[in-house]
Amino acid sequence: MTVGDVLRWLDGIAPFATQESFDNAGLIVGDPAAEVRRVLFAVDATLPVVREAADWGAELIVAHHPLLFGGTSAIRYDEPEGKIVAALAAGRLNLIAAHTNLDRAPGGTGDSLAAALRLGEIAPAGEDPYLRVGRLAQPVTALDFLNTVDSALGARARLYGDASRPVRRIAVGAGACGERYALAAQNGAEAFVVGEIKHHQLLASLALGLPVLEAGHYETERPGVVALLERFQSAARDAQWPVRARLTAISPYDCATSDGRRA
Repeated sequence: MTVGDVLRWLDGIAPFATQESFDNAGLIVGDPAAEVRRVLFAVDATLPVVREAADWGAELIVAHHPLLFGGTSAIRYDEPEGKIVAALAAGRLNLIAAHTNLDRAPGGTGDSLAAALRLGEIAPAGEDPYLRVGRLAQPVTALDFLNTVDSALGARARLYGDASRPVRRIAVGAGACGERYALAAQNGAEAFVVGEIKHHQLLASLALGLPVLEAGHYETERPGVVALLERFQSAARDAQWPVRARLTAISPYDCATSDGRRA
């Protein structure tokens, strides 16, 4: 199996042509002809993740977030991103990113987040490719749903709005989907789970009567990478590809709450 084979498989489920114009999804570092026997999946190709891939003997990292994002015109080895590129090159590691193309795809980050929260009747919010709306099996209070979000995502989510409000119809937007609060309300959502939201968007959402659960960018996108890994492993078994794959256990950052609990 080659890097190009993995790239074509990814293109089949989350076409790279569907990525946003600002994005940098695809093969970022590497050689399409390079042989692949081990693949490490991650939300972010941080320097510790690159080192893990090298130590495991992987030839390929499949990450959600791209490197060289936003029109990077220089790679300096004394800067954080340049150090990652240098480590990839030194280890002859290949890097593929599946970003907004995966966000938009069926079974991608939005659908995976909704499934992780055990929502049913999951559907896109109108024509929007990122937002999903679904229903809980039974109504619960917003505070009880906050506990569900934390448990399902390993998060320390923040609930804004009426904690006692009964909620059942839920809108979810993985990552930076805060600007979609109005669309969530228009689609009848009684709560909005999002990775991150700006202050003015939050105020506007609450003014519409829509509670917001801000659960973290990484935490809301990780289910999409887990689902992608599982699809790859299933495809590998069916096609008998001579390849192993696993998910990194490395978080992109450490976080602690004021009571001393690690988030």
